[in-house]
Amino acid sequence: MDGQTLHTKQLNTAGRGDRVARTRESIVASALALAAAGQVAPIVRDIAQMAGVSARTVFQHFADTAELYVAVLGRVLAALVGEAPELASAGPVEQRVASLINQCADRYEQLRPMWTFVETLQRRSPEAADMISQIYSANTAQLSQAFGPELAALPAESRQRTLTALALAIAPESWVVLRQRLGLSVEQAREELGFVVQSVFATEAARR
Repeated sequence: MDGQTLHTKQLNTAGRGDRVARTRESIVASALALAAAGQVAPIVRDIAQMAGVSARTVFQHFADTAELYVAVLGRVLAALVGEAPELASAGPVEQRVASLINQCADRYEQLRPMWTFVETLQRRSPEAADMISQIYSANTAQLSQAFGPELAALPAESRQRTLTALALAIAPESWVVLRQRLGLSVEQAREELGFVVQSVFATEAARR
């Protein structure tokens, strides 16, 4: 095989790879759009139609809908975790709490329309459940960093309890409850979360 033939073959292979990647991306993006629109289990026919492909093509890229849904979830969670900037660990605690709450509100408001999809999927898929745990791990690490001085000032036996309480307060479920179950506005939900976080610190400080 001469050099020109090899080069042409490599270009063709790369071209096919790009097409496969674009098709897969279109399928995932279409399923994500349907989930964001409130569909708990987007059906392949609708996904394929939106992506401009056949249902058969969908299953050429994904073994089943569960695998596709997990890919969608991975895309969502990667964006949520990746968009979280590092919080300052110095300055007035009220200011740091406000920054934390604003960040959570922005991230979870994006997730809220598809929360039922997320909850359903994590119950059915261990892989999805493991992916969801990444949010909680990221939240805990962020809290440890942002409120390190306050946590260090607590008795050793209170630090983990306080961190757990804070992580619970800013979990995605808390935002969904405030916004959907209690019907609060975004601003009201921010205020409630801020009150809860500051109350956790106040309670533990009073026990010292």
